[in-house]
Amino acid sequence: MINIALLQTDIKFCDGEFNHKRVRAMIDEAMSSKKRPDMIVLPEDWASGFSDEMFHNIEKFVEPIDGPSVKVLKGCAKKHRVWIVGGSIGTQFEDGRRNTTFLINREGEIIGDYSKMHLYSDMDEDAAFLHGTSMNVYDTELGKLGFMNCYDIRFCELSRIYALKGADGLVIVSNFPNPRLSHWRTLLLARAIENQIFVIACNRVGESPMGTYCGHSIIIDPWGNIIAEGGDDEEIITGSVDFNEIEKIRSTIHMFRDRRPETYSDVLLKPNK
Repeated sequence: MINIALLQTDIKFCDGEFNHKRVRAMIDEAMSSKKRPDMIVLPEDWASGFSDEMFHNIEKFVEPIDGPSVKVLKGCAKKHRVWIVGGSIGTQFEDGRRNTTFLINREGEIIGDYSKMHLYSDMDEDAAFLHGTSMNVYDTELGKLGFMNCYDIRFCELSRIYALKGADGLVIVSNFPNPRLSHWRTLLLARAIENQIFVIACNRVGESPMGTYCGHSIIIDPWGNIIAEGGDDEEIITGSVDFNEIEKIRSTIHMFRDRRPETYSDVLLKPNK
């Protein structure tokens, strides 16, 4: 069994020092529990918050790859000997800026990253960041993990690619707002059931210039059963997953065997008119 802690934080807008201190304290709290987590997950933009105002002044908010927010996470991972999925951080790469999640191992080393692929154009997120293009599945001591970020959950193609690449779990970081709680829960349940995969999703709570956020960070098994779910306040949500269950479920309903990609692949490649 893999023990997981989701840090459902109330992010203070554009106050990195406060957010760093709060996350350190929440990680310390999570690691002091009797059932110590093997993996800790943070929400999207955990160090700064999220708004369209930022996107038009994004150069003030991005950090280098080894900037202060990543250093906080690397230090916590090494201190507690725990895997950390570092929410996401606006990151400056050589070729431009991306909204990037970092996977950090127990030694405090970055062993993988995922840059948000589907950027929310209705808020000009695509004007601030480059679209991510990589869909890597990372084979860790915990299991095979694929990553998504907030708006990505509306795109079933991405989660299916991860499933076809052999992922055991989809780890999702988010700033999902009110009043779309029903969308959040329904889409995540669908991604789990349709791919026969575990979904591990961490959302934020609180307010920003954009409005309020719905929380309800959640862990879902491949049957669509909810293992753990938060409310709408700041809290640490914990649950355990057994990736060995995937094989049993897929041998009961042979969905992947019964797919017909040769029939519908051409349709999926056609642009929506």
